Amino acid sequence: MFSKILVPVDGSPQAHNALIKALEIAKIHGSEVEILHVTTFSEEYTSYESSDNVSSSEAISPPEWIAEYIENVRENDENMLNETLKYAKHLAPELNIKTKLLTGKAAETIIAEADEGEFDLIVIGSRGLGGLRELVLGTVCRNVVNGVKIPVLVVK
Repeated sequence: MFSKILVPVDGSPQAHNALIKALEIAKIHGSEVEILHVTTFSEEYTSYESSDNVSSSEAISPPEWIAEYIENVRENDENMLNETLKYAKHLAPELNIKTKLLTGKAAETIIAEADEGEFDLIVIGSRGLGGLRELVLGTVCRNVVNGVKIPVLVVK
């Protein structure tokens, strides 16, 4: 019934629980699993305007620390995905499990990946990381549920 399952992750406990549930379902159906993380930092954030130095129509290069920070975020995201893959393969070595790191707006990117990858099911955590991010990533879950045509399992 479910040949391809998409599991968006962000490092939160709910995403961890979603991964475990997705692997349980995948074992039953012999499904392929894609673990997806969406980073919101992109090249569009690496330029900014400064009214002191240039006119508002000119963009200037960011300070070196911004580019370094964005690279560190991406490296951390890649490490998180690699650790998640290692854990998933430990739990379900018989399954075909892949990872993907994309950049963009989380909900829109998850919806696009689900459509483009022809997935049958999305298993997603109900909320993401704590504090303000929890509110934002809870919105991501809601937007994914409302934005796709395939079944979505929301895991607490």
